[in-house]
Amino acid sequence: MSDMSDRAPSFVPARRFRIGLSVLIGVLSAIVIVGLVNHLAAGRLRWRRDFSSSGRFQLSPLTLQVLGGMTNDVKVTVLFPRDSDLFGHIDGLLREYSDLQPRIHTRFVDSDAEPVTAVQVRTSYKLGPEDANLVVFDAGGQVVRIAESELSTYDANINEMMAGRQREVRRSAFKGEALFTSALSNLASTNRVHACFLTGHDESRPDSEDRLTGYFRFAGILTAKSASVATIRLDGTNEVPADCQLLVIPGPTQPFLPVEVERITRFLDGGGRVLLALNEVNPTVRLGLDRVLFDWGIVAPPAYAGDTNQTLSGFDVIATNLGSHPITLPLIRSEARVFSHRPRVVAPLPMDQRPADAPKAAVLVSTGPSGMTKSDFRNGTVAFKPGVDGRGPIPMAAAAERGGVAGVAAGHGTARLVVVGDYLMFGNDAFNNPGNVDFAELTLAWLMDRTELLAIGPKPVREYRLYLTPAQHRAIRWTLLGLLPGSVLLLGFVVWFRRRN
Repeated sequence: MSDMSDRAPSFVPARRFRIGLSVLIGVLSAIVIVGLVNHLAAGRLRWRRDFSSSGRFQLSPLTLQVLGGMTNDVKVTVLFPRDSDLFGHIDGLLREYSDLQPRIHTRFVDSDAEPVTAVQVRTSYKLGPEDANLVVFDAGGQVVRIAESELSTYDANINEMMAGRQREVRRSAFKGEALFTSALSNLASTNRVHACFLTGHDESRPDSEDRLTGYFRFAGILTAKSASVATIRLDGTNEVPADCQLLVIPGPTQPFLPVEVERITRFLDGGGRVLLALNEVNPTVRLGLDRVLFDWGIVAPPAYAGDTNQTLSGFDVIATNLGSHPITLPLIRSEARVFSHRPRVVAPLPMDQRPADAPKAAVLVSTGPSGMTKSDFRNGTVAFKPGVDGRGPIPMAAAAERGGVAGVAAGHGTARLVVVGDYLMFGNDAFNNPGNVDFAELTLAWLMDRTELLAIGPKPVREYRLYLTPAQHRAIRWTLLGLLPGSVLLLGFVVWFRRRN
């Protein structure tokens, strides 16, 4: 038997070198394979699936159609702090857009972490201090801006909020897809809508920032949709401009001249779109538009609408009763509330009173079952008149469509008319209520054929809250800070001790 010292060593340096080289080659090969697979998946494969509970990143067929038809490059700048609760929604949605359409180039600027870059972005797009968090779509200098306030619908008790007792307003739905797709569609369209605000009868002005009667924020919705805004008069020899597709008549108090009524009628007969918002100051004043409304199957009698159960002051109405119409269906899905200061009655004509060629008008907004009409104007007050006024759901807004084919561009065959009983529901202060903003956006979308806002519904935003007692909180804290790290240390000590022995 040979001596133990004559045995060859069981682990020679050459063998150690070969094993190390093999491990190194294996690791490098694995890294190369993983890199090639990732490159192939990113550049060639489209295996993506939305596993979120609400399907918030699953794009609608209309969005896929718009993305597939893009021929111009669009630069998207997201001016949002990354700790915003909306950032994740915006980021995930735009990643889906850019993944399907490489012409979309997205840039994220954290206004808190990158103040210098944020100032440069604000300067380049001429943004004011009121433009805090927003998403900017830029196609060769043509810009569409979407503010943070437009991206959500809210779950709030308007009674509590208007009374100053609402402490928390939660986001209930995310409207990013509808707004982003609409922005891309607007930038791709060469047919820009021209909106005209009528003046000459004490109407509200689109440049007025008066808190109650101004329409500055309403006009901002139009400009955000790439529509141009101008004011016009119809007296003298002035006709509705040939390039005007939408005529807005916001709260007139003075009667219209017969020639003005004729020009509005011709505009509608030629396929125009009209939004008439009635002034509530004195419903007994005849504006001269009764015949126009009658021809469209709509009536606006000299009476107010009230609701004893859905009101703050006894005059205003908080409406949750919405009609089945493309304008209001998204509002029904989001359970929106529309606030009116002192609405007038606006209703479709009964079938037996409607002209033979009148279109069928649809109710947009009504009071609840506890509603009533008020037509007693004696002694400077307004009250319910027994035997004359009615009770039940009272219509406060109506819409009608005539001629052409639904969906044809505004001003080219299909005429549309929307009449609301309170012009203040589109005023600057009224837009503090999210339901009024949504109602205004959807009304304009229908009048201008912006089908993206009507067809793409908001995605629900779900919050999950975990409420813990102090004892449970302490137990979790010690588990995370003590038990888990301690277990790892204990296991390491046991392994070390066994190897040492």
